[in-house]
Amino acid sequence: MCPHTSPASTDLPGRTRFVLFTLLLVLCCNFASSLVGWGWTTAAAITAVEAGLYVTYSWRRNDRVMARILLFSLAAGWTELLADRWLVDVTGTLVYAPGGPFVWRSPLYMPFAWTIVTTQLGYLAWWLRRRFGLVPASILIGLFGAINIPLYEQWANGAGWWSYRNCPLLGHTPWYIIGGEFLIVLSLPAAMSLVERSRAWVCVVAGLAQGLWIWGAYCVAFLLLS
Repeated sequence: MCPHTSPASTDLPGRTRFVLFTLLLVLCCNFASSLVGWGWTTAAAITAVEAGLYVTYSWRRNDRVMARILLFSLAAGWTELLADRWLVDVTGTLVYAPGGPFVWRSPLYMPFAWTIVTTQLGYLAWWLRRRFGLVPASILIGLFGAINIPLYEQWANGAGWWSYRNCPLLGHTPWYIIGGEFLIVLSLPAAMSLVERSRAWVCVVAGLAQGLWIWGAYCVAFLLLS
């Protein structure tokens, strides 16, 4: 997935606009899905469209940075299944709606949905780090993740994708999910500084570590906020 020719760490023209467009698109689609409540089919369709856009963009633009972030995010998304299993079976707080194919304790679309979200936030973390430095970028992207997540969770509940129970909630969002998202996204600028120039296997290993950190961040936040 990582091409071998093109600028390694340049901010290609139009890349930021593309990422912002896909971020706005997924927000609009999630909101629309919450109005119709058709369940897992809308989540799968949104994820497939977004994944197709990113793969096509990376290939057509021969964008090594985006391809590396995608590879990192794909590894993180599949490793995140460990966190999902813990949230579903151990904490008993996360409940996925039935229907559609599952992998372990998660809907099949979930690791790919994590891939898209991590790619979008990972790119924004990369962009912020290049302009403001590591510490300011980490704080800014962490706050963005924590503020943004209640929208996703609110709409996921209305769309019939998943819900939470037996924990303190802000609307339909557990406080520990907000705290966990802050910790998860906080790590992305540092991760992107490694990924942007690395070989494919380093992107994969870093993604696996990020997926484990997703689990660890939720564990920490659950202990503190539940």
